[in-house]
Amino acid sequence: MWTDSTIAVNATTGEFLWGFQHTPNDPYDYDSIAENTFVDTVINGQFVRATLHANRNGYAYALDRATGEYVWGTQFVKKLNWTDGLDENGRPNAYDPNVDVQQYNPGTAAHRGDLTEVGARSEIEGISCPAHTGGKNWPPTSYSPHTGLYYIPVIESCNKAFAAVSPKNFDPATRQWFLGGAPYFTFDDPRSGRITGSVTAIDVSTGVVVRKWETEFPMLGGILSTAGGLVFTGTADGAVVALDDTTLEEIWRFETGSSINAPPMTYEADGKQYIAIQVGLGGAGPLGCPDSPPLLTAAGPSTAL
Repeated sequence: MWTDSTIAVNATTGEFLWGFQHTPNDPYDYDSIAENTFVDTVINGQFVRATLHANRNGYAYALDRATGEYVWGTQFVKKLNWTDGLDENGRPNAYDPNVDVQQYNPGTAAHRGDLTEVGARSEIEGISCPAHTGGKNWPPTSYSPHTGLYYIPVIESCNKAFAAVSPKNFDPATRQWFLGGAPYFTFDDPRSGRITGSVTAIDVSTGVVVRKWETEFPMLGGILSTAGGLVFTGTADGAVVALDDTTLEEIWRFETGSSINAPPMTYEADGKQYIAIQVGLGGAGPLGCPDSPPLLTAAGPSTAL
């Protein structure tokens, strides 16, 4: 019942308290793997103890973390076609409560229909945006109490899918691409031919997207915002970047020479603040990013972060 959901349980007793389902009867693989960020702030004129969640389905949500009540939902990707918005309760507008299998917007999901022959494949393919990788995947977001902005590492992508009839003795494990049973997939977009990304900032007090820092490749590194007015992230083409936390203008970058698929972190030692980040892609598939030689220079004057 609570797939693709944010849920709350009593940490002591395990009692279920509330749940909010983001993509009911999901045909797109938009499982809610993202973190929840707790924020106490004023939203639309009311004080709210909120939890923020940027979902793979391309929408960011603010919920009352005491009750699970929907506060706002905002589209944070540019490529989104599976529904045409959210209703006043946060349900997708394309959701039909009267059917068992959701179709959502036509042409975005492949369905088997009347096919019965083993190996038969649907003629109609679904093209869904965001792709199954999501508008955001596991790299974490960040919230800055200094700006009141919620920063999201965004993946702009779509994917194509078809439905097929499997044999009765079908073993799902043998069809996994990493076991050699299916074609190895790559990151591309069936409509535009490439996947891009951004760091997107949402004003938590209104739920409005206020800034985007566009990237040539999908954002696979997480985000760190600091009290010194900077937002740090790592890019798929190998740069550690510092952005202004209000304008998202680039302040500086450091070329590492390898793709980044991890969030930055900060620590202090001997009175200095440092930024550390793990470098090296890994993950689900290849990106085909160009080589980028590392830029290794001596540390300059200390700067407050």
